[in-house]
Amino acid sequence: MGMNASVTKLAVLVFPIAVFVTAISVATAQTAAPGNIVQRQDGMKAMANAAKSINAMFKDTSPYDAKTFKAAAEAIRAHSGATLSALFDGSGTTVGSKASPGIETDRQQFDTLANDLGIYASALSLAADRNPDTLGPGTRMQAGDAMGGGPFARKVDAARDAASMPAEHAFHMMLQTCTSCHAKFRIESK
Repeated sequence: MGMNASVTKLAVLVFPIAVFVTAISVATAQTAAPGNIVQRQDGMKAMANAAKSINAMFKDTSPYDAKTFKAAAEAIRAHSGATLSALFDGSGTTVGSKASPGIETDRQQFDTLANDLGIYASALSLAADRNPDTLGPGTRMQAGDAMGGGPFARKVDAARDAASMPAEHAFHMMLQTCTSCHAKFRIESK
């Protein structure tokens, strides 16, 4: 009987501690960002920084350096396409995410945008290879270049058109892809 009393006292002491630890663990799990959220946030920051670097070279606020330009384009390419899509699997219900549940309901469009991002980044990477010294006239948009996307215009298809457009146009189309994706699939903080 003495043994049962000791076990009962131990259970009375341990049970509240176990409940407390479980409650803390559940609360932490609900508020902590899962690894894929951290990965995609880091990837988004890397892509934004890379785009700023490329933009500065196109605007001539930073000197053109083919290696830096290519590295920036490759950073965007590496974080796009299937890599980006995989980080958003099941994202609609993830606590701490700014991802819209619409990603899962319109998965085909999300994946297309992620893929297009990589295609435009690849076109920029190739432009760096072809232009080791300067962003020459062939890399710049010219007056009269068709932007595409108007109501009566032929729609731009990244896979079909990115390689034949000036690098600056590919850059703008890449930024437009980011904007389109965020407009449709990102929940803005209030």
